[in-house]
Amino acid sequence: MRFVSPDTWVVGIDDTDMPGIGGTGRLARRLAAEVEARGIGRSMGVTRHQFYEGPGVPKTARNSAAAIAFERAASRSELFETVCAIVSADSIDGSDPGVAMGHGQVSVDLVGFARRAQTGLVTQSEARLLGATGASSLVGLGGTEDGVIGALGAMALRMDGDDGRFVDLVGIRQVAGIMTVADLLDQTGITDVVDHQQGAPLQPTSRLDVGDWVRPRLMGGRPVLVARRGKGMWVNADTRSR
Repeated sequence: MRFVSPDTWVVGIDDTDMPGIGGTGRLARRLAAEVEARGIGRSMGVTRHQFYEGPGVPKTARNSAAAIAFERAASRSELFETVCAIVSADSIDGSDPGVAMGHGQVSVDLVGFARRAQTGLVTQSEARLLGATGASSLVGLGGTEDGVIGALGAMALRMDGDDGRFVDLVGIRQVAGIMTVADLLDQTGITDVVDHQQGAPLQPTSRLDVGDWVRPRLMGGRPVLVARRGKGMWVNADTRSR
């Protein structure tokens, strides 16, 4: 069963920041909280998705975009209008923000576009063509509007369910240190803890050192923490990224 159900709306945003100022991930977390506060939808977490950083790609610190899944949305139009208003108002001056939104089963063409955007250059015209034919809403909100590329890519990857990390999810910024798997699952939105070699789930009573940085991966549509053996116990396999 996918963590993102067919009734869940997925929002992608990108290019909302400028070098040394703000950050798309930070805006995505604020956006998720604001949508929830207004009673428009319930956030199922924010994921970060990495895209190509080679020559010809304008970027700030890293070329990444963010996606948010919302359930219990009051209405598709209200959610989209609210997201666009917040992103437009809170994007940094001089940025090139874009927003994408979709639901249901993601098309092979959309996922293929997103994967290509992770390894090489893709164009805004490609994104707009796919946005028009892929049952998704896609809009640029300023500047060159190149943010539609990463926004559509992040939306597609979140819906596909096997890329990126959760940068916002219930409890992940509050837990640290040594705890049992059962306690970690009880205190956060993480659904599984697995062995990094075989992918087998750890026992609920297994002791785990999660460290001070918990960013589960999006795997099989679910937030999954990957662990390895070390220090005489299981430890978080993922270290702090740049």
